[in-house]
Amino acid sequence: LKRKFEVVSEGIAKPGEKTLLDDVFTHVWITEGSCVEVNHGHEVIQVETISKSKKSEIRSIRCRDIFKQLPGQTRPIRTVLMKGIAGIGKTFSVEKFILDWATGKDNQDFDFIFFLPFRELNLIKSEMSLQELVQCFCPEIKSSDNVLDCYKVLFIFDGLDESRHLLNFKTNQRWSDVKKQASVDVLLTNLIQGNFPVDTSIWITSRPAAAGLIPPELICRVTEVQGFEDQQKEEYIRKKCKNRALADRIISHIKALRSLYILCYVPVFCWIVVTVLEHTLEESSGESPTTLTDFYTNFLLFLLTEKEQKENKENVFKSNQEAILKLGKLAFDSLEKSIIVFYEKDLREYGIDLHNSSIYSGVWKEIFKQDIILFQEKVYCFLHLTVQEYFAALYVFGSYQNNNINPLKKRVLCVSWLRRISLFSLNKGALERAIQSRTGHLDLFVRFLLGMGMSNNQEHLKGFLSRTHHSSDIQKTAGFIKKLIRGTSSPERCMNLFHCLSELKDKSLMDEFNVTLDKVKRSGQTLSPSQCSALAYFSLLSEKEIDVFDMSKYVTSEECLRRLLPVAKITKTLRMESCGLTERCFEDLVSALQSQHSCVRELDLSVDNLGDSGVKLLFAALRDPNCKLTILKMRDCGLPERYCEDLASVFQSQHSSLRELELSDNKLGDSGVKLLSAALRDPNCKLTTLWMENCGLTERCFEDLVSVLQSQHSSLRELDLSVNNLGDSGVKLLSAALRDPNCKLTTLRMEVCRLTERCCEDLASALQSQHSRLRELNLSYNNLGDSGTKLLSAALRDPNCKLTTLKMKDCKLTERCCEDLASALQSQHSSLTVLDLSDNNLGDSGVKLLSAALRDPNCKLTTLSVSGFIF
Repeated sequence: LKRKFEVVSEGIAKPGEKTLLDDVFTHVWITEGSCVEVNHGHEVIQVETISKSKKSEIRSIRCRDIFKQLPGQTRPIRTVLMKGIAGIGKTFSVEKFILDWATGKDNQDFDFIFFLPFRELNLIKSEMSLQELVQCFCPEIKSSDNVLDCYKVLFIFDGLDESRHLLNFKTNQRWSDVKKQASVDVLLTNLIQGNFPVDTSIWITSRPAAAGLIPPELICRVTEVQGFEDQQKEEYIRKKCKNRALADRIISHIKALRSLYILCYVPVFCWIVVTVLEHTLEESSGESPTTLTDFYTNFLLFLLTEKEQKENKENVFKSNQEAILKLGKLAFDSLEKSIIVFYEKDLREYGIDLHNSSIYSGVWKEIFKQDIILFQEKVYCFLHLTVQEYFAALYVFGSYQNNNINPLKKRVLCVSWLRRISLFSLNKGALERAIQSRTGHLDLFVRFLLGMGMSNNQEHLKGFLSRTHHSSDIQKTAGFIKKLIRGTSSPERCMNLFHCLSELKDKSLMDEFNVTLDKVKRSGQTLSPSQCSALAYFSLLSEKEIDVFDMSKYVTSEECLRRLLPVAKITKTLRMESCGLTERCFEDLVSALQSQHSCVRELDLSVDNLGDSGVKLLFAALRDPNCKLTILKMRDCGLPERYCEDLASVFQSQHSSLRELELSDNKLGDSGVKLLSAALRDPNCKLTTLWMENCGLTERCFEDLVSVLQSQHSSLRELDLSVNNLGDSGVKLLSAALRDPNCKLTTLRMEVCRLTERCCEDLASALQSQHSRLRELNLSYNNLGDSGTKLLSAALRDPNCKLTTLKMKDCKLTERCCEDLASALQSQHSSLTVLDLSDNNLGDSGVKLLSAALRDPNCKLTTLSVSGFIF
């Protein structure tokens, strides 16, 4: 294993040169996750969202610790699923883990490590025992029959997304004999399920789309490789480029290209970019690459000329034209079928013979890599998925330019004597197919195809192209893209259309958008759907973090709303008040909340009619381990009491992060509060703040609320019961709870609750209790009167009273209560700093008494509101 992994193939090595893994390895960001996330965007485009994730709020984990329990974890870590997009560093991390084990540096908990890539397992058609399977991959242990019986073993299954085995966990036969033969599918499912009597750990790597093949209950830990952080990009570039001055120039160049700088989170892409810039910036001749297609065309050109050492680039392409077209056709056809691994029979179908033709020697071993040999059969793949997509585009563009053929059409007629296909027609067909894809599998392909039509790339590709084409078709294509942006409903496809404009170096839409955004800021002008897409695109590419995004400023339709949803993942506070959410919008919003990369911590859905399906989707999301929402506002959302049962299940979920909940202006009723109260007593409930203003509550609900406040498990600190018919008898029960040692309430609001002076005796008693923690009390718009205030003033003078804020706006007070209040303010025991007495008839004499109290050294008041004036 040490011999296998200590040397890495990175680029074209000169004779005698070796690149050691330890010399170039740069740690990637790995996070601990949970359930499998479904994303309908292209994998590479997902990096734009990942780059905006607030890493400080995501639990990271070192690769060497993925089988170790973190603080607070008690369950042993037997099976780890590591997911991540292509080229993000999964296999590299595995190889480093194995090398550190083999050299004795780390990971010494295991006696044996067996590395079994799925692309090799795919070659095994016959039945064999688990012991034979291990010996097949590790012939050195054939003489040891007891390896699986007596030792601690780690199985690493790399590339689940490449598996051609069904992995049918439900119907496969149970198997436990390590020496009894079965199909590979049966062996793998039983090994992962832990049915063999072997002391094993399992490590599976996968691209996100295939991660769901393993049942969640069989996985102890899910990790996600998220690539390079900004600091790690620079560290890698400096390791790769030994010339410090050149490394600085490379870093400055890619930082100026925001979309490409973001893609450098993917280590393989970072390597391609650095390889190109080392060459182009050092030469200092011609225009430096700026678009995705520029970089990949220069990358191909560099590899061809570097290996073949020829002066004439055009001749290099001519001599390799056949290879490019054959590999390109394989890439194009396989892209449609989501195939990224190839076997010799696949190559023969395309007339590719890597054994006998010198065409496929040299550079092609770098681009189209021969990965493994097992049972004398070779396995091949492109250097990276994006390289496959680039070659697919080369094939389509080359077929068009050289032979007037459009491979995108099912029926291809090679009729060069007919009217030539226009470049615009080719681009139009590709764009239409790309936007119809739900998974975005053609997103990068179409970007490359459009970029190849640019004059600088056609100039580079001379030799491969028998003719070059310069016309107004590029401008027509840009106009068509803008038309598609206006009519495309998918937020993900819209994002890619903006990238397509970038490949064409068309900035007109950006300039137009900036003018419109200025008008929005100045005059409140609304945005069209296409302008909303532009706002989302520029927000994703911006270096600035978005702390607050108020969607209600821009939304005028469902279409606008859906196009702005990509911003939902990257903002901390998302306001969607009165946005007219539909069920379709809710599905997208909930998907964003359940994303591991979501930054949303506060969500305001007030004055939106959520509907049954919307509420169920939302509450299910709140129970998801990935959802990090801590504040949810649903004021006036038409929530009846029947939803309280679903909401209660959120409170009781161990995964819910909810701390503050606004339910005001929803008719929950006493029965709804009863359901919520049971959940608030649950040990899993973390809610600290609950607003239930104007929820149709009466004094009958207080028995349930009191039980919550007196519960040792309740975390409630702030409670708003304003504009409910609570009555004095309800407050009597509540006051008893405030005296309970378990009660943690610090803020209580009861505005417009039909309270009278009779409740003040009970409240005063609560405030004087040594157990009361109340700091803020709002009793505004209740008929407390002077006698009620007298009782409260006495409580304020009590050493046990901790009240700092008291609001009694419009409580039918007169000047007679001011003497009592002044006395309280002058007391050395009073903690009051804020007092609101607005809209009461205190008179000049009352204010005179209060003013005298303000001059007293014991008075701690910082804010006094009287009759509309604030002192």
